[in-house]
Amino acid sequence: MKLTSRAFDDRGQIPARYTRDGENVAPPLAWEDVPDGTAELAVVFECTTPTAQPPFTQWLLYGIDPTRRELPEGLGHKRDPDEPPEALHGTNSMGNVGYDGPLGSTGKRVSYVFRLLALDQPLGLEAAVHRDAFDESTRGHILAEAELGCTYDRPPV
Repeated sequence: MKLTSRAFDDRGQIPARYTRDGENVAPPLAWEDVPDGTAELAVVFECTTPTAQPPFTQWLLYGIDPTRRELPEGLGHKRDPDEPPEALHGTNSMGNVGYDGPLGSTGKRVSYVFRLLALDQPLGLEAAVHRDAFDESTRGHILAEAELGCTYDRPPV
C-alpha cells in the first residue's frame, strides 16, 4: 500500500493549517494498492519523536470502508458532512475524540507519522475507544500497513 497527501511530501513539514497552531484539522489523505481480503481500514496518527513514549496518539480513525481511497481535508473533532459515514474516531492522547494536530516545541523539529492499516476483519469497535483497546483489537489482523511521515517545527510565538 502507499499513503500520500496532496498537502505535504512524505517526511516533509506539515503545513500549520493541520496543526494546533492553525485550524487543527486533518490533512487530505489518499492511498492505493489495498490488499485483497481487506475488511476495514484504519488511520493512526502519532508523534514518533523518541521522547514520546509510549507513542503519543494524535488521531485514531477506524471502520473505514475498504473500497474508499481517500479522506477529505478538514476532518476534526466534529462530524463533518464530507466524512466517511462509516468511520469512527477514537480518543487521542489529549483525551479528545477526533483529530488533534501537532503542536511541537518552538524551534525544535518534532516527527510524526500517519499510518494506514488494512485489516482482515472488521474491528467492531464503538466510537471513542482508547489506543490500548484499538491496538488489542488490531493485533494479528493487520494485512498491510503504509506510512506517511511529517515533521513540525513550531514557529516562535
